[in-house]
Amino acid sequence: MASLKLKVGRPKIGLGFRKRKEKIERKEIDFGERPKYLEDYVSKIREELGEEPQFMEKLDPALKQKRKFSVIYPVGGGVFIHAYTPLDPNEAFNVYGVIEPPRPSSELFRLIDEALANVISGESVPKSAEEKRSVLIKLIDEVIDIVDKEPDYKALLETKPRKVPVKADFVDYLKYHVIRDKVGVGILEPFLRDPYLEDITSDGIGPVYVVHKYFGNMKSTLGFNNAEELDEFVLKLGEKIGKPISHARPVVDATLPDGSRINIVYGSDVSLRGSNFTIRRVAKMPISVIQLIKWGTFDERIAAYMWMMLKEGMSVFICGETASGKTTSLNAIAVFIKPTAKIVTIEDTAEVVLPHPNWTRELTRDTGKPESSITMFDLLRAALRQRPNYIIVGEIRGAEGNIAFQAMQTGHPVMSTFHAADLTRLIQRLTNVPISVPKTNLDSLNIAWFQSAVYTKTGFLARKVIVINELIGYDPATDGIAAIPVFTWDPVNDKFVFAGRGASYLLEEKIAVMKGISKRNIKVIYDELDMRARYLRLLAEKNIIEYPKVFKAVVAADRLGIEKALRLLEEGKLKF
Repeated sequence: MASLKLKVGRPKIGLGFRKRKEKIERKEIDFGERPKYLEDYVSKIREELGEEPQFMEKLDPALKQKRKFSVIYPVGGGVFIHAYTPLDPNEAFNVYGVIEPPRPSSELFRLIDEALANVISGESVPKSAEEKRSVLIKLIDEVIDIVDKEPDYKALLETKPRKVPVKADFVDYLKYHVIRDKVGVGILEPFLRDPYLEDITSDGIGPVYVVHKYFGNMKSTLGFNNAEELDEFVLKLGEKIGKPISHARPVVDATLPDGSRINIVYGSDVSLRGSNFTIRRVAKMPISVIQLIKWGTFDERIAAYMWMMLKEGMSVFICGETASGKTTSLNAIAVFIKPTAKIVTIEDTAEVVLPHPNWTRELTRDTGKPESSITMFDLLRAALRQRPNYIIVGEIRGAEGNIAFQAMQTGHPVMSTFHAADLTRLIQRLTNVPISVPKTNLDSLNIAWFQSAVYTKTGFLARKVIVINELIGYDPATDGIAAIPVFTWDPVNDKFVFAGRGASYLLEEKIAVMKGISKRNIKVIYDELDMRARYLRLLAEKNIIEYPKVFKAVVAADRLGIEKALRLLEEGKLKF
């Protein structure tokens, strides 16, 4: 059996154990010398499913199209995930199987706890989670003796030795579980290691459910057996993230150390099924606009259009229902804001990630007391005094929406996400309490982008931009808002339809005017749109999809001019 290599911190996808040189074919991987616990699991699951699981170091996006699958992949630290379709046709959920290093006995844990308590010093307190992990690993090494044979830990509890004997092949397993429970987030640690998860949910006693980027909704093999166990976990989790939970304050919104959003509801007073929590994962590196083009969320012409709009300071609301990918799209297209712009972001939980160096990032503070809490309204009002070139609001829900429109009217472009499925609902929410924006002021918002999670003709769920509207102005004759749908999605052919040259009010009446282009030469503005679209398409063809590289490509195009940048990119002379 290969020994498990424990790494400090939550590593990127990796094998997490020693392995022979492997030969990769079709993105499959022979993990070489596998840990015994993984071999034991594979033997057991082979009997259950009747076939060997497929091993991959990184998941192939083509798996999205498969209705039946059985894949094992590593997420670091000796943890593996087995995603598979169960044999039982009556089982609605696919299975998210968590394979962890074997857990030490409760007696060994108690001995280690007592030994650590004797050597822990209060002189220097580690601040970050990484420092805590490093210190804890060193302390564990101090308090253990490596032996060949497992001792009787129940008997050792009476003698309380200063050094705890541990079998050599169990040391790394012990470290994993001690760190998982004391520094990490316990049962949730394997889930937070997995970069392919979007949501993690416990709705009470029973299994934890996840939303996987490739496999959709899944039921995990980990969960909570009783209400006491779940309540204890939720209380400890609240303490770890600095948001204590109690019966007096049973609902908490917070951010986990990795940046993920979490909502916790404690006890059965406000939740009939008892304590529950939901984690919305946030990628440390945003998905790029080129990646979204390749995935078909929108096409290169839509991206080029937004490039021209954001470069010239148009205000945009990215609208849609829950889990429609609004924040992902906002992060992606934010690279089109001028790289020299001063940007202020305002959020409840940190989700917006920008590549711009001149970026002020502000978060609300909820203390439970109005006099000491800082709201979105407070931060947005303060942002107007900071002279930003762009204000980005994580999500507009209430009275801060009115301030956002005042900001637009005073020349401060605003980007935000907004819960609304279509233009009618957007106007209804904006003009009614608590936002209460007068209809005559709605044309301060230039673009209403609508996105949704839809089933494509192949039967799989995908995020798609449904329509992009340009808001022209208030029409007193109809008491409505005049708007032009410049882009629409054709679900039959799965294509994005551009209304055509001459159809964009913003390109002709705003962008062209800013660029000094006359009505006679208006075709120039559409030629630029086509060039920017070709530039983005070429980036996609060259597989330049990493977020920082895409930002560099945008900066290069602005520095050189889109025509020259496109030519150099075509000639292979532009590198990022």
